[in-house]
Amino acid sequence: MRKLYSTLVLLAAAALTLPGAASAQNNKLIVALPTTPPNVVHMPVLIAKELGLYKKGGVEVSTIQLEGGVFTYRATVAGSADVALAGGGFAIVGRAKGAPTKLILANAPKLEASMVVTQDIKTMADLKGKRIGIQEPGGFADVLSRGVLRAAKIDVKDVNFVSIASEDVPALVAGQVDSAILHVEQEMVALSKVPTLHAIARMWEIQPKNLNTVMAVTEKTIADKRAALKVFVKANIEATRLLYTDRAKVLPIIMKYTEQSKEVVEKALDFMVKNCIWDANSGLGPTRVNFTANLMEKVGNIPEGKAPKYEELVDLSFADEAIKELGEWKGPICPSEQ
Repeated sequence: MRKLYSTLVLLAAAALTLPGAASAQNNKLIVALPTTPPNVVHMPVLIAKELGLYKKGGVEVSTIQLEGGVFTYRATVAGSADVALAGGGFAIVGRAKGAPTKLILANAPKLEASMVVTQDIKTMADLKGKRIGIQEPGGFADVLSRGVLRAAKIDVKDVNFVSIASEDVPALVAGQVDSAILHVEQEMVALSKVPTLHAIARMWEIQPKNLNTVMAVTEKTIADKRAALKVFVKANIEATRLLYTDRAKVLPIIMKYTEQSKEVVEKALDFMVKNCIWDANSGLGPTRVNFTANLMEKVGNIPEGKAPKYEELVDLSFADEAIKELGEWKGPICPSEQ
């Protein structure tokens, strides 16, 4: 019996080495999303999946949902996922520390989030001595909160960082923290529960050049699954453009995955379109990428003089091929930064 089992294992392993089996594996991608449920800003991946844009190119995409961009990036580096939706700053730091990753797309390069605070905080200066809600050190809320503190000229030693879940609304509403970094729809939900809460800083306004969410992959995945990644990037660019051009088509998909009401989703979508949160081309222009790399060095996340160069960080080949086929997005709604 043991001999038969060993034979079956060997046969199964041999089958995986056959050209057809390898090809099938190379047409599958696992994408790690950074919140559960996903936020509106992360919708291009799921819109493309729901509308069959990946299947049209012969690629099967599955998603996993983790509790933050730090975890999606680590999962991708470890080989548990093929693509990570991760924070741009963290991905750049990861590359600087030797992770063999590249950025291939940024549907949402702007910092789509706001610092929402309690009634007694009137200005950013009032954050001194307050409880600042974050997830993990170096994560999305931590990095953005520190950006607000820098803008307010407040030393991080003069606030109290409090670890909370990636769904920040309950902690803020319950008074466990005095501030939280919220996505647009989260802010609307929080205000519906506690109307005195208010946004004290729009991150895309106080840090207009900072790089938000990127799609990071390992160099091994690029080598092994180039054709699948090309389909993936093209489908995401198509889905991003639909957010600007076909509200009726994307609205039910956003409601389904975010698990938010139609009213919240409509308000969030309209607000994000008005503020041009998504980039309908690559979203990885050198100005934003280099600014963020230099910022990570400036704040001490990367040793001085060790910030990676643009060409070390970015592989635009997939986006360039997709845009060549689709045409460059020039508006009239939200022309690209490219």
